[in-house]
Amino acid sequence: MISLVTRNERRENFLLVTRHSSLVTMITILQKIPFFSALPEADLKAIVEKIQMEYYPANYTLFNQGDAGEVMYVIKRGKVSVERNGAAIARLQDNDFFGEMALVSNEVRNATIKTVTEVELLTLHKKDFTDLMSTNPTIASTVSYEVVRRANQND
Repeated sequence: MISLVTRNERRENFLLVTRHSSLVTMITILQKIPFFSALPEADLKAIVEKIQMEYYPANYTLFNQGDAGEVMYVIKRGKVSVERNGAAIARLQDNDFFGEMALVSNEVRNATIKTVTEVELLTLHKKDFTDLMSTNPTIASTVSYEVVRRANQND
């Protein structure tokens, strides 16, 4: 028996595959971030649901050193320059992340971030992350442990 697939069914199947692929990609990226590396996949999926996509042109300042931090960024595509006290100290690209401390502290940004190329960024806002931590004890305890560990390393 031969089954025919309509154009709409093909499109829906393609969208499902694309969504699954994006989900797997985002989970893989999140697993590289120290705060999230020990979380089970179900918790990572909950975080992915809060992530937004943002687009910026080349030569755009995302934030300046000394600004308040409210967002963590993951570079899906493109390059950014990290500057401290006016000097470039690093260049980040696809799958790199920055600003993660903004999710767990009230410290100001310790560097300026400027786009070098057009960028697609996955963003996680502090309020969304705080909401997740208040409703998910696994995320809260894992992240709290990592924050304390990093603070002890920096002393």
